[in-house]
Amino acid sequence: MKKNTTMKHKVLKDIFGHNSFRELQEEGVDAILNGQDLLMILPTGGGKSLVYQLPTMLMSGISIVVSPLIALMQDQVASLKAQQISADMISSAQSRDEVDEIIQRAYDGELKFLYLSPERLNNQSTINMLRELNINFFVVDEAHCISQWGHEFRDDYRALGNLRENFPKTAICAFTATSTNLVTEDILRELRVENPLLLRGKIFRKNIFISLQRRVGGQYDQLKAFLSRHKNESGIIYVSSRKKAEDVSIYLNMNGYKSLPYHAGLPAHIREQNFKIFVNDRVNIMVATIAFGMGIDKSDIRFVAHMSLPKSIENYYQEIGRAGRDGEDCEVLLLFNAADSIQHKRFLSDIINADYREHLGQKIDQIYKYATSEICFHKQLAEYFDNSLDECSDRCDNCIDDSAKRQSITKEAQMILSAIYKTNQNFGKNYIIDVLRGSKEQKILANGADELSVYGIGMHLGKKEWFVILERLLELRILDVGEFSVLKLTNSAIDILKNKKEVLIKSSRLQIEVKEKKIKRDSELEYDEALFENLRAKRAEIATKLGVPAYIIFSDKTLKNISADKPKDKTAMLMVNGIGEKKFEQFGEAFLEVLTKLS
Repeated sequence: MKKNTTMKHKVLKDIFGHNSFRELQEEGVDAILNGQDLLMILPTGGGKSLVYQLPTMLMSGISIVVSPLIALMQDQVASLKAQQISADMISSAQSRDEVDEIIQRAYDGELKFLYLSPERLNNQSTINMLRELNINFFVVDEAHCISQWGHEFRDDYRALGNLRENFPKTAICAFTATSTNLVTEDILRELRVENPLLLRGKIFRKNIFISLQRRVGGQYDQLKAFLSRHKNESGIIYVSSRKKAEDVSIYLNMNGYKSLPYHAGLPAHIREQNFKIFVNDRVNIMVATIAFGMGIDKSDIRFVAHMSLPKSIENYYQEIGRAGRDGEDCEVLLLFNAADSIQHKRFLSDIINADYREHLGQKIDQIYKYATSEICFHKQLAEYFDNSLDECSDRCDNCIDDSAKRQSITKEAQMILSAIYKTNQNFGKNYIIDVLRGSKEQKILANGADELSVYGIGMHLGKKEWFVILERLLELRILDVGEFSVLKLTNSAIDILKNKKEVLIKSSRLQIEVKEKKIKRDSELEYDEALFENLRAKRAEIATKLGVPAYIIFSDKTLKNISADKPKDKTAMLMVNGIGEKKFEQFGEAFLEVLTKLS
C-alpha cells in the first residue's frame, strides 16, 4: 500500500503536474485502484477526470470511457495525447479503416484509454470486441444523462446498466457535476453497481460571483456594462437560439470585442474551427447555445453570461461551472424575465410522457423562482443539490446588496396567512389569491369562501404581485407547501399575525413585477411612445409612396420593438424582433434616419 501511495503521488506530479490532490480526489483514486465501483459527484473544475486518468497509469490494461459528445471525447483524447498518454476514440465521424486501426491498437495493448459513445457501447459487435480486451475499469462520464429525472436524459445512457451483465467482474466508475438525491439513486440503480463508494463534493465554489438582473429593453447595454469589467478576458455568452448566437456575436464584434458564434446549425468543421480559435485565445468570447456544452476544458474562463433563463438549475449550474476552473475569481451574469419561462414551457407540449413533461415544467418553475429570490444564490444552489450552506456573505448579488431599498409587506402577509388559516390550510396559491381578490369562480363560491372576512380584501394588488409576496413568505419559511401543493402555516406565521415580526421585500422586486403586469396589459413591452408615433409616421409615408398597406412595411409590434431597443445601426436593427435582412434592405435605412434625428 505504501508503494501504491508513493507511486500515485509520483504520477500526480510527474504526469499531471500537481503537487497534491484536491478535495475527494485521492479517495476516488484509491477506490478505483482497489477495484471498487464508484459514483463521484464533483462540481465542474473539481478535477473529476484526474480521478480516473491517474489510476489507469498505475494499472495494467485499458480503461473504457463512455462519453456523450464527440467534441467532448475529442477534447479529452487530445488532452491525454498532449500529456503523451496513449488514448483514442471511436465515433461515427471516422471511416471503417480508421476504426479498424484503433481497434487493432487496443488489441495490441497500445492504448491506455478508449473513448466510446453510449450508442456504440450498446451495440453487440462493440461488446464482443471489448470482451477481447484487458479492461481494468469502465468510466461513465456525465452520468446524470442516465437518469430520467436529470436535465439531459438520454436513452442510450439508460441502457448502460448492461455493462454489469456483460462485464460482471469489471468495476464501473461514474462521474457527474450535478446530481440531486433523486438522480443519484437513479444512477446507482440503473448502472447496477455493487457496494459503490459515493463521493459527493460541495456545491459551493467561492471563486464564482453570481449576479442576476431582470432583462430590460436595452439588454445589450446590460451586457456591455458587464463586459466592461472583463476586458480582454475569456468568457462565454449563452443565448437561447442559433440566430441569437449569430446576432450577439456580430454586435460584439461591431463594438470592439473579439467573438465567434457556436451552435448546432453551423457545419461541424466550422464549429470545430471556432472552438479551437476560442480555446487558443485568438478570440476572447464564445457566443453559444447549449450546443457548446459539457466538458469544456478551458481553465481561464473569467466570465459566463446568460442572455435568458436556462431550462433548469442543473443546466445553469453546469454552464456557470465553466468559469474559473483554475480556481481564480470569475463572475457570472444571468439576464432574465418572466417571458423566458413561458417560452420554455411552450416547447414542452411536444413531450408525450405526461410525468416527464410535468417534471421538466417543474424545473422551469424552479429556475425562475431561483432567479427572483432574495436568498443567497449560492445557498439556493447548494440546497437544490441536497447540500447545506450558510449564506456566502459576499459572493452574490443577494448577499452584498445591503443598500437595496426594502418595503414592508407585513399587511399583505397577514392577509395571506389569514386567508390560509380561514380556509383550513386546504388550498394552494391560486385559490388563496382568488379568495383575496374576490374571484367569482365557481369553486370559490361553492365552498362559501365569499362569506369569509378575507374575501376580496386584496383587490388592491394583481395576481402577479400576490404571487411575488407568496414566494417571499415561502423563502422565509413563514409558509410551507404540503401534499398536493397545499399551503401550510409554519410557527413563524404566528409572529407575523400578532405583529411581532415584520416582513420585508426588495422594493425593486415587487415594483418590477407590478410594472411587468402593467406592461403586459398595455403593450407587452415598455417602449418610447413618442418615438413610436414618429416611426408610424415614417411607415405611413413609405406605404403611401409604394401604394401598400402600412403593416406590409412593419407591424405595430415591430415598431414598438424598435422604439424599445432604439437601434443605432444595421447590426442592432437586425437584432430587433421582426426585422430580417430583406426588410432592412428595403426599409431599414429610412427608419434609422428617424432614430438618428431623435437621438
